[in-house]
Amino acid sequence: MKKSKVFISLCCVLMFAQIGFATEKIGVVDIQEIVSRSSEVNALKQEHNAQIQSLNTIINDAQNAISKETDPQKIVMLQDQYNSEFNRRKEAIDNQYKLKLSSIENNLRNSIVESAKKNNYDFVVAKNVIFLGGDDITEMIIRDMK
Repeated sequence: MKKSKVFISLCCVLMFAQIGFATEKIGVVDIQEIVSRSSEVNALKQEHNAQIQSLNTIINDAQNAISKETDPQKIVMLQDQYNSEFNRRKEAIDNQYKLKLSSIENNLRNSIVESAKKNNYDFVVAKNVIFLGGDDITEMIIRDMK
């Protein structure tokens, strides 16, 4: 019984000693803040909004063309024509947006990694998944990205 208490005590001391000597440096990053302050993301949003607004011209053209037509068959044909044009352009805009957004995400991820390595951080976690601890390095990363 005495030997088991000594063994358990020794294990506890060794376990806490290892934790106490840990030298890992943990950084915490607010991803949403970085994204919201990214000039690349903001430019992409503006470009995407302008492209979506350009789709309104298709809608206006369709409404004008259809309102002038009296033949029901031609109306259906015009509706189909404008619908397919609208869908084709919207899909192209969405695909272009996804590609550019993916590229920006990779750039942001690489910037976080580079900045963390440059400042000797062993681990970087998102701010929304940690409750306690770590250095908030969000501002440092934003500065390094400029």
